[in-house]
Amino acid sequence: MKKGLLAATIVSMSCSSALFANSSCDETALHGYMENIKNEMQAMSSDVKSGDNDAAAQRVTTLISYFEKSRGETPYKFTAENLQGDALAQQQEKFTKVVDDTIVILKNLEGALQADNEADVRKWLGEVGGQRKIGHGAFKANC
Repeated sequence: MKKGLLAATIVSMSCSSALFANSSCDETALHGYMENIKNEMQAMSSDVKSGDNDAAAQRVTTLISYFEKSRGETPYKFTAENLQGDALAQQQEKFTKVVDDTIVILKNLEGALQADNEADVRKWLGEVGGQRKIGHGAFKANC
């Protein structure tokens, strides 16, 4: 009887811990910015596909503002991994670099959209996709 109760308690605690970690991850300011970025990227992609480069360029301006806000945030993964001291500072520096590099790429994309330069638009959209892979691979927590 006691073993069954102990097992049930352990299972219950592990499930509630996973749920608590998941809700914490989803409730960060950075997560909110990333959700907004995802939505803006999808809308921008639709604008580009429909040939509305002016609307796409306006969305890039919005994207840049979300990345600028994200720059000062700490990814949840750093908290989940309990990073502190030099390890935290190094990871935060890497995160900031990826964000800054993405902003530069977005500004280049904005210029290409404003110039209606299709080849450069494709190039910079590819670069944005590359940055996404780098950022998610290094900083996205599995919540």
